[in-house]
Amino acid sequence: MHELSTRTFHERTLNFDYHLELKVLKVTRNGSVRWGSYNWVYVSASLQGKYIGAQEIGNGIWRVFYRNVFLGYFNENELRSKEQSVRLETNLM
Repeated sequence: MHELSTRTFHERTLNFDYHLELKVLKVTRNGSVRWGSYNWVYVSASLQGKYIGAQEIGNGIWRVFYRNVFLGYFNENELRSKEQSVRLETNLM
């Protein structure tokens, strides 16, 4: 016999407060975030409209999170040397 759940279901994802040391960015419709004035970093199309956090770990390398889930790294030095967007990487080697 099936019984209805007593747990509430949130139609919208609850807000998440990122730590103050993270740079918070909104993911655009194409799945990218704007980095600086002219550069783009592709994150994921599934995160459209959501906010991600980026943490600098040194030498232009940034670690990217959605809430508390690690998504990958990007090197901001590559953004300056390329005329195109950069994708997140899970391994920098």
